[in-house]
Amino acid sequence: MERFDFVVIGGGMMGAPCARHLAEAGHRVALVAAPEPAVKAEWQGPFGSHFDAARITRQVAADPDWALLSQRSIARYGDLEARSGQTIFREVGALMAGPTDGPLAGFTEGFLAVAQSVEGAEILSAGDIWEALGLALPDESEVCLERRGGGWIDPRAMRHAQVMLAAHAGARIVPQAAVARNGDVVALADGERIGGDEIVVATGPHAGSDGLLPLVPSMKVWARTIALARISETMARRLAGMPSVIWVPEGWDHDLYLLPPVRYPDGHLYLKIGGQLDSPRIHSAADMRDWFHGTGDAAVGARLMTQMRELMPDLKVQATHTEPCAVVWTDTGFPYVARVAEGLTVLTGGNGAAAKCGDELGRLGAMVARGQDISGEGYATDFRAVWVP
Repeated sequence: MERFDFVVIGGGMMGAPCARHLAEAGHRVALVAAPEPAVKAEWQGPFGSHFDAARITRQVAADPDWALLSQRSIARYGDLEARSGQTIFREVGALMAGPTDGPLAGFTEGFLAVAQSVEGAEILSAGDIWEALGLALPDESEVCLERRGGGWIDPRAMRHAQVMLAAHAGARIVPQAAVARNGDVVALADGERIGGDEIVVATGPHAGSDGLLPLVPSMKVWARTIALARISETMARRLAGMPSVIWVPEGWDHDLYLLPPVRYPDGHLYLKIGGQLDSPRIHSAADMRDWFHGTGDAAVGARLMTQMRELMPDLKVQATHTEPCAVVWTDTGFPYVARVAEGLTVLTGGNGAAAKCGDELGRLGAMVARGQDISGEGYATDFRAVWVP
């Protein structure tokens, strides 16, 4: 049985950078990273929501800790691109808009406060945005437009870069799923076993149901739906200046997100929209497989498309469809980056924001796995884990 200093289980937005940071620090590392399924409906292994073409990235957030996680990650995008040859980041700008009163007033106050310290962030009105971008935000919206540092990333390219650089630093990449853990030994889907002085479980939404931890992390896993609108090349050129957008529709009690035109693997250009306050819960590995074998919730997709058209009244759409996604919400509102026991670390709980700040979360996970104290890293939260009693 091959042994390593560290075995990182999960090659997603947090696990892959964790393995890279550990390998580049000179440790012997194995990264257990199941591949993207060729045929989704036939795949019986773990699914990753990061198998996607675009995720919003931005320096501004409603919470200072989330903003710092993003800012530190964004500052390293260029290095990752230069060393891997991958194109990860599209700096098209990022817009956040919210109401000044009601239940989401605190959300707006939070991102406006953070924006004061972000270079290139402008505070504008809904009228300014209509004039500049043709986006019909609610009239009373307060708006932050981050022209530099914001935009979108390609999560597949990010994952590929992290895995490639981990391998270049000497990590063994294991392209399959982990099916069990017994102490310091991890059993793989093909029957092989590998050992590690420290095991890092970074399996995202699966961490509560895959049995790799001795305790169950207290977190909610939601079955989410995204909607995609296919547009023409001509329409995409008209939207060439469009930033990524997060906004609260008139009278809504939660925000939505919208990405600018992105070319997907099928060759078409799409606008992607998502955002739900509530949705079905995922409780087991079977629930997760069933959800990802489907195409999402058509009714949710229709509501999302209605809001896209209200925001973009001049939009011409060729076709629409929905896709499934999964989001993890922890009890603390922050990722769990913590030692579980001697030789075991948990790194999970993206709270819908792991893609843009995964590199920093991976770095923190690597520190915890090495037994280092992260309390001096500048965050108000301690990234503690909460467990189901």
